[in-house]
Amino acid sequence: MLNIRIATVAVVVAAAGLSSAAPAWADGRLDGHFTFINGPTTNTWTITTQCNPEGTCGGTVSSSTGMLAKISRVTNGPWVVERHDVPNGRICPDGSTGPADLMYSFDAATLVGALSFSSKPGVCGDPNTTYGQNPISLVPA
Repeated sequence: MLNIRIATVAVVVAAAGLSSAAPAWADGRLDGHFTFINGPTTNTWTITTQCNPEGTCGGTVSSSTGMLAKISRVTNGPWVVERHDVPNGRICPDGSTGPADLMYSFDAATLVGALSFSSKPGVCGDPNTTYGQNPISLVPA
């Protein structure tokens, strides 16, 4: 009987430790300072959000590179930031840049996701609309 009580206490203590170590976004919101990682490129994002009782969330992102954008999440969905006609959104094969629409999408639990881009015909000398995707992540700073 004593062994069962000791085991029960150990489980309760371990569970309490895990719950206190939960990430700041566990209540549905995503708030704070994060390191944005896109391959070798990093910068700092400051995110502020609010959620309604149904779990739909919205807010703003500002970055150390001057970006200011809206961030949103539907119930049980990923965090999404959409930006349109970003002047340097597409990196061309020769290293130059061109305009593109960007969508950052992060898993709400892991903060790992993808940066998708689409550029109009003519950007980087390509006669077609182009699409691409890079892996990205956010790490609490």
